[in-house]
Amino acid sequence: MSITSFELEVSYGQIAVICRGLTQPFNDWTERHVAQGFAWRPGSVSFRTLEEFGAHTIEVLVPNRADPIDGTVARAIEVPFEIPENGAVDIASIADAASLRLPAGPCLLRCEMTAKDDNTKPHVRFVFARMNAGRFGVVRADDGISAGDRYLTAAEPAGS
Repeated sequence: MSITSFELEVSYGQIAVICRGLTQPFNDWTERHVAQGFAWRPGSVSFRTLEEFGAHTIEVLVPNRADPIDGTVARAIEVPFEIPENGAVDIASIADAASLRLPAGPCLLRCEMTAKDDNTKPHVRFVFARMNAGRFGVVRADDGISAGDRYLTAAEPAGS
């Protein structure tokens, strides 16, 4: 169930999901964050993208439960996420942003990335699974990140 899809211009190899109104929305990345592919703090999570720059196709789904990951997905990361009471969430890069209204409450946020090919842009699917327990994990790793069993689950706001 796709609630929306759009194009987003990615810059600096990151895309973030942010509760709208957060004073310092983006996260500072440490070497460990880069290695695991995400930087998380309550209300803001940044994911390292497969491509450093350029237009990406973004898809957003809000199912009750997360489906198994498609075989074409190169990278998949899961984190807990709390959609604010007003449902206002932004999907953003440093250069671009899209505003959404989602059902409020806790969920499992899965970021699935598929590499571009000759005919397509890189594709990022955000799955906000309502009935799955939130957890941290690299579910599928490509050569650009390291899967592990211990994750750094605290980031500082960028510019602080």
